[in-house]
Amino acid sequence: MPSKVISVGADPELLRLRHAVLETAGFDVRSALGEDDAITTIQAVQCGTLLMCYSLSKRARKSLAQEFRRYCPKARIIAITNQKLDGPDYADSFVLWSGRPRNSHPDNLEWGIT
Repeated sequence: MPSKVISVGADPELLRLRHAVLETAGFDVRSALGEDDAITTIQAVQCGTLLMCYSLSKRARKSLAQEFRRYCPKARIIAITNQKLDGPDYADSFVLWSGRPRNSHPDNLEWGIT
């Protein structure tokens, strides 16, 4: 059974791109656009990994991390950040995003998967 990922962000294009990449890599992905959608998704989905984008406000990221921990106390939280720092305190780990790739729509990507 594939690993579950709840991907949350406020930028629809980045959310679609992440969904396509993760799904193609074999993950069971649930994408949520914004905080309200994310809370509903967190409450409905069995625990997995929470992946939060920097496009959400800092308040929203902290709030979602707390909500996720209520339902999934041992699951991982990964933050995507666009700032070089030691990592946000609400996440177990982080990924530094350096910018939107050109022509980043999922239909324009070549996956190279066999």
